Amino acid sequence: MTMPAVINNYGKQEAVVRLKKFSSTMQNALNLATVDYGPVQTWQFPEKQNDADEINSFVNTYLFPYLTGIEKCNAGETNCKRFVKNLYSNSVNYLPVYVFSDGGCFGLVTGGASELSSNIHFLFDYNCLGKPNKYGKDIFQFVVKFGNGRQYPKFNSGGLRMSNAKTREDLIDLCKNITSEYQKSDCAALIEYDGWQIKDDYPWW
Repeated sequence: MTMPAVINNYGKQEAVVRLKKFSSTMQNALNLATVDYGPVQTWQFPEKQNDADEINSFVNTYLFPYLTGIEKCNAGETNCKRFVKNLYSNSVNYLPVYVFSDGGCFGLVTGGASELSSNIHFLFDYNCLGKPNKYGKDIFQFVVKFGNGRQYPKFNSGGLRMSNAKTREDLIDLCKNITSEYQKSDCAALIEYDGWQIKDDYPWW
Protein backbone atom coordinates (compact mmCIF):
# COMPACT_ATOMS: atom_id res chain seq x y z
CA MET A 1 0.00 0.00 0.00
CA THR A 2 1.41 3.40 -1.00
CA MET A 3 1.91 6.17 1.55
CA PRO A 4 -0.99 8.32 0.20
CA ALA A 5 -3.27 5.28 0.42
CA VAL A 6 -2.16 4.61 4.00
CA ILE A 7 -2.83 8.23 4.97
CA ASN A 8 -6.21 8.19 3.25
CA ASN A 9 -7.19 4.94 5.00
CA TYR A 10 -6.08 6.32 8.37
CA GLY A 11 -8.15 9.44 7.75
CA LYS A 12 -11.25 7.35 7.10
CA GLN A 13 -10.69 5.30 10.23
CA GLU A 14 -10.22 8.42 12.35
CA ALA A 15 -13.38 9.97 10.93
CA VAL A 16 -15.65 7.01 11.66
CA VAL A 17 -14.25 6.46 15.15
CA ARG A 18 -14.79 10.09 16.06
CA LEU A 19 -18.25 10.24 14.49
CA LYS A 20 -19.39 7.12 16.31
CA LYS A 21 -18.03 8.41 19.60
CA PHE A 22 -19.74 11.78 19.19
CA SER A 23 -23.06 10.16 18.32
CA SER A 24 -23.01 7.83 21.32
CA THR A 25 -21.77 10.58 23.66
CA MET A 26 -24.55 12.96 22.70
CA GLN A 27 -27.25 10.30 22.77
CA ASN A 28 -26.11 9.28 26.25
CA ALA A 29 -26.17 12.91 27.44
CA LEU A 30 -29.71 13.39 26.16
CA ASN A 31 -30.84 10.13 27.77
CA LEU A 32 -29.40 11.24 31.11
CA ALA A 33 -31.13 14.61 30.79
CA THR A 34 -34.51 12.86 30.53
CA VAL A 35 -33.82 11.25 33.91
CA ASP A 36 -33.41 14.67 35.53
CA TYR A 37 -35.83 16.75 33.45
CA GLY A 38 -38.43 14.25 32.32
CA PRO A 39 -39.78 13.57 28.80
CA VAL A 40 -38.57 15.94 26.12
CA GLN A 41 -41.98 17.51 25.56
CA THR A 42 -41.55 19.18 28.97
CA TRP A 43 -38.17 20.73 28.10
CA GLN A 44 -37.59 24.39 27.36
CA PHE A 45 -36.52 24.68 23.73
CA PRO A 46 -34.95 27.66 21.99
CA GLU A 47 -37.96 29.53 20.63
CA LYS A 48 -36.12 32.02 18.43
CA GLN A 49 -34.29 30.73 15.40
CA ASN A 50 -30.52 30.70 15.92
CA ASP A 51 -30.55 32.82 19.07
CA ALA A 52 -27.14 32.49 20.77
CA ASP A 53 -28.42 33.08 24.31
CA GLU A 54 -31.23 30.54 23.97
CA ILE A 55 -28.88 27.97 22.45
CA ASN A 56 -26.41 28.45 25.30
CA SER A 57 -29.23 28.07 27.81
CA PHE A 58 -30.37 24.82 26.22
CA VAL A 59 -26.84 23.40 26.13
CA ASN A 60 -26.07 24.51 29.69
CA THR A 61 -29.23 22.80 30.97
CA TYR A 62 -29.60 19.61 28.93
CA LEU A 63 -26.09 18.77 27.72
CA PHE A 64 -23.22 20.28 29.71
CA PRO A 65 -23.98 18.49 33.01
CA TYR A 66 -23.66 15.14 31.20
CA LEU A 67 -20.52 15.82 29.15
CA THR A 68 -16.90 15.85 30.30
CA GLY A 69 -13.89 17.70 28.91
CA ILE A 70 -15.90 20.40 27.14
CA GLU A 71 -15.81 24.20 27.10
CA LYS A 72 -18.01 26.90 25.61
CA CYS A 73 -16.43 29.25 23.08
CA ASN A 74 -18.46 32.39 22.36
CA ALA A 75 -18.26 33.81 18.84
CA GLY A 76 -17.10 37.22 20.03
CA GLU A 77 -14.06 35.91 21.86
CA THR A 78 -10.79 36.39 19.97
CA ASN A 79 -9.55 32.82 20.43
CA CYS A 80 -12.90 31.45 19.23
CA LYS A 81 -13.13 33.15 15.86
CA ARG A 82 -11.37 30.35 13.98
CA PHE A 83 -13.67 27.73 15.50
CA VAL A 84 -16.71 29.72 14.44
CA LYS A 85 -15.38 30.43 10.95
CA ASN A 86 -14.64 26.76 10.28
CA LEU A 87 -17.93 25.40 11.58
CA TYR A 88 -20.60 27.91 10.52
CA SER A 89 -21.61 29.74 7.39
CA ASN A 90 -21.38 33.54 7.41
CA SER A 91 -25.10 33.81 8.09
CA VAL A 92 -24.76 32.30 11.58
CA ASN A 93 -21.17 33.17 12.46
CA TYR A 94 -22.34 34.76 15.71
CA LEU A 95 -23.30 31.45 17.33
CA PRO A 96 -21.24 29.73 20.06
CA VAL A 97 -19.08 26.65 19.56
CA TYR A 98 -18.55 23.92 22.14
CA VAL A 99 -15.06 22.43 22.20
CA PHE A 100 -14.03 19.00 23.51
CA SER A 101 -10.64 18.41 25.09
CA ASP A 102 -9.82 15.91 22.30
CA GLY A 103 -9.95 18.67 19.68
CA GLY A 104 -13.43 18.08 18.32
CA CYS A 105 -16.11 20.74 18.46
CA PHE A 106 -19.78 21.22 17.69
CA GLY A 107 -22.35 23.93 17.28
CA LEU A 108 -26.13 24.09 17.17
CA VAL A 109 -28.45 25.60 14.59
CA THR A 110 -32.14 25.76 15.49
CA GLY A 111 -35.14 25.74 13.18
CA GLY A 112 -38.86 25.24 13.49
CA ALA A 113 -38.69 25.99 17.21
CA SER A 114 -41.57 26.67 19.59
CA GLU A 115 -42.40 26.16 23.24
CA LEU A 116 -43.45 22.55 22.56
CA SER A 117 -41.12 21.29 19.87
CA SER A 118 -37.93 22.00 18.00
CA ASN A 119 -35.61 20.67 15.35
CA ILE A 120 -32.04 21.19 16.51
CA HIS A 121 -29.19 20.62 14.09
CA PHE A 122 -25.74 19.75 15.44
CA LEU A 123 -22.66 20.50 13.30
CA PHE A 124 -19.69 18.42 14.43
CA ASP A 125 -16.08 18.89 13.31
CA TYR A 126 -14.09 15.99 14.68
CA ASN A 127 -10.74 17.78 14.43
CA CYS A 128 -12.05 21.36 14.65
CA LEU A 129 -9.02 23.46 13.68
CA GLY A 130 -7.41 20.62 11.73
CA LYS A 131 -7.77 20.46 7.96
CA PRO A 132 -9.57 20.06 5.65
CA ASN A 133 -12.55 21.76 7.38
CA LYS A 134 -14.87 20.46 4.67
CA TYR A 135 -18.47 19.27 4.87
CA GLY A 136 -18.63 15.52 4.34
CA LYS A 137 -14.96 15.01 5.25
CA ASP A 138 -14.44 16.29 8.78
CA ILE A 139 -17.63 18.33 9.36
CA PHE A 140 -20.90 16.40 9.68
CA GLN A 141 -24.47 17.09 10.67
CA PHE A 142 -26.71 15.40 13.20
CA VAL A 143 -30.27 16.36 14.08
CA VAL A 144 -32.69 15.84 16.94
CA LYS A 145 -36.45 16.30 16.71
CA PHE A 146 -37.76 17.31 20.11
CA GLY A 147 -41.33 17.43 21.36
CA ASN A 148 -44.51 16.62 19.42
CA GLY A 149 -45.31 13.68 21.69
CA ARG A 150 -41.78 12.24 21.72
CA GLN A 151 -40.87 10.82 25.11
CA TYR A 152 -37.16 10.38 24.43
CA PRO A 153 -34.80 12.19 22.08
CA LYS A 154 -33.11 10.32 19.23
CA PHE A 155 -29.78 11.71 18.06
CA ASN A 156 -29.96 11.12 14.30
CA SER A 157 -27.03 11.29 11.91
CA GLY A 158 -27.53 13.48 8.85
CA GLY A 159 -30.04 16.23 8.22
CA LEU A 160 -33.81 16.11 8.13
CA ARG A 161 -33.90 15.22 4.43
CA MET A 162 -32.12 11.93 5.17
CA SER A 163 -35.18 10.74 7.09
CA ASN A 164 -36.83 10.26 3.68
CA ALA A 165 -34.38 7.46 2.85
CA LYS A 166 -35.77 3.93 2.99
CA THR A 167 -32.78 2.04 1.55
CA ARG A 168 -29.03 2.41 1.21
CA GLU A 169 -29.59 3.40 -2.41
CA ASP A 170 -31.74 6.28 -1.18
CA LEU A 171 -28.99 7.38 1.20
CA ILE A 172 -26.38 7.25 -1.57
CA ASP A 173 -28.64 9.27 -3.85
CA LEU A 174 -29.28 11.94 -1.23
CA CYS A 175 -25.60 12.01 -0.27
CA LYS A 176 -24.52 12.56 -3.89
CA ASN A 177 -27.26 14.89 -5.06
CA ILE A 178 -26.94 18.13 -3.17
CA THR A 179 -28.14 21.66 -3.76
CA SER A 180 -25.61 23.25 -1.42
CA GLU A 181 -22.13 22.38 -0.16
CA TYR A 182 -23.56 22.19 3.35
CA GLN A 183 -25.69 19.15 2.45
CA LYS A 184 -22.55 17.02 2.15
CA SER A 185 -22.60 17.01 5.95
CA ASP A 186 -25.83 14.96 5.77
CA CYS A 187 -23.77 11.99 4.60
CA ALA A 188 -23.11 11.01 8.21
CA ALA A 189 -26.38 9.07 7.83
CA LEU A 190 -24.80 6.90 5.13
CA ILE A 191 -21.68 6.33 7.22
CA GLU A 192 -23.76 5.18 10.20
CA TYR A 193 -25.94 2.97 7.99
CA ASP A 194 -22.78 1.26 6.73
CA GLY A 195 -21.84 0.30 10.29
CA TRP A 196 -19.71 3.40 10.84
CA GLN A 197 -17.63 2.80 7.75
CA ILE A 198 -16.64 5.01 4.83
CA LYS A 199 -17.00 2.64 1.90
CA ASP A 200 -15.48 2.97 -1.55
CA ASP A 201 -18.63 4.50 -3.04
CA TYR A 202 -18.78 7.30 -0.46
CA PRO A 203 -18.78 10.35 -2.77
CA TRP A 204 -16.91 13.00 -0.81
CA TRP A 205 -13.69 11.29 0.29
